[in-house]
Amino acid sequence: MPRFPVTESECDDVIALPKRVRANISWVQNPNKSWVTSKVPVESDFKGQLHLITTVNVEEPSKFSITLLLNGAHRIRGLDVQGSHHNKCSDQQRWYCQTHKHPWTDSCPGGHAYTPTDITSTTLQEVFMQFCRECNIDFRGHFSPAPTQPQLPRI
Repeated sequence: MPRFPVTESECDDVIALPKRVRANISWVQNPNKSWVTSKVPVESDFKGQLHLITTVNVEEPSKFSITLLLNGAHRIRGLDVQGSHHNKCSDQQRWYCQTHKHPWTDSCPGGHAYTPTDITSTTLQEVFMQFCRECNIDFRGHFSPAPTQPQLPRI
């Protein structure tokens, strides 16, 4: 089995580091106009690159994902709210429009998920803040609400 560029232990070390986000959460419409994304840099003493990415379905705003991305390629922590997924390389558990988390694991890098018990909020901003706390991120920016309707072209 090839070695991935990052291990579970290394990801846990990155999560344990104090981190900051000073940028504001603002939204960019994806080519698929049903989704908007915010991508902000995460500051820390870690020598690699970290970004916090939030994606929201504007037609179903209760459906969104938050990702801590390492070096532009590795989803070392993720949270999918009302998402669908199944574990391909572990226990075959499935989620259909259900909340689940993705930790980086050596046995299934980026692909293993589980049902969290610690996501107690229901709004995007509150869940975002819970995710930041879990990942040891001090969020100091302004959180702009995501748009709730796709921006349709004017005729």
